[in-house]
Amino acid sequence: MKKILRLIERLIYIVKWWFLKQKWRFVSLQYSNAKTVTNTNYSIGITTYKERFETYLKPLVLHLNYLFPHMQIIVAINGFHNQKEQTEYLNKIKSFLSNFKNIDFVYYEQPHGLCKLWNQLIILSKSDKIVVLNDDISISKKLKTEIEESKILNSNFGLINGSYSHFLINKKIINQIGWFDERFPGIGYEDHDYEIRLALQGVSPDFYNFKTIKNENVTPKDWSWGDDDTKIFKKYSHANEKHYFSKWEISDTAKHGFVHVRIIKGYAKLKDGMETPNFYPDLNEVKA
Repeated sequence: MKKILRLIERLIYIVKWWFLKQKWRFVSLQYSNAKTVTNTNYSIGITTYKERFETYLKPLVLHLNYLFPHMQIIVAINGFHNQKEQTEYLNKIKSFLSNFKNIDFVYYEQPHGLCKLWNQLIILSKSDKIVVLNDDISISKKLKTEIEESKILNSNFGLINGSYSHFLINKKIINQIGWFDERFPGIGYEDHDYEIRLALQGVSPDFYNFKTIKNENVTPKDWSWGDDDTKIFKKYSHANEKHYFSKWEISDTAKHGFVHVRIIKGYAKLKDGMETPNFYPDLNEVKA
């Protein structure tokens, strides 16, 4: 019976989002924006790479620009292992994004880790608060309303739908905890790492359920690193896993010197000499 109920709930969810996506068909989306940023209560940040441009990034940008025409949108564009394809892609995406005065972007020719992209979104933000989004998502027309009515803007670190795929971070957290660890060269475990560091400082994330964001959970056919890194769990980086376990000692039971961490459902302790560096020493304090 429970399986049948879960199946019904899943079908209702799929149908609901089908209708929400259809509503965008009746909106006049603009492929340019001459408006300057006048609302700096928060910024919107997106990380992306070559494979997602036509299928997800372009529609997402058009939808966000419709909802947030006077707000800063930041796009961090990762590199790609095939330089010829990357050059062609960068020409396309830069040409597209340059039509929007409210959009700032940073791009790379060579691939970098997700942590570096997140840090760049924070550095480029004109606001203290940044709502960070995956590129492979669908959003409804009520996203802006939900952000501003959900009380997430009162949070310094708020996870949306229980995942680091979408979250709000205040620059105060960076000043307190430090940057995301750019020694992670790919994707994976950066969420575990940062939440352990939060726990060491006695900070817990806040949690918000949003009905206006749907994570499409796209498994990449090709990713930024090519054969230079191997995948685990279909879309995460083996190199990230290696760095994570070289940095942290993990335990299922409480031990002296260990801190309990929600996301790992266990305990963690920093290994000697593995402190997270200050990747941007010239930025003594991160300000909008």
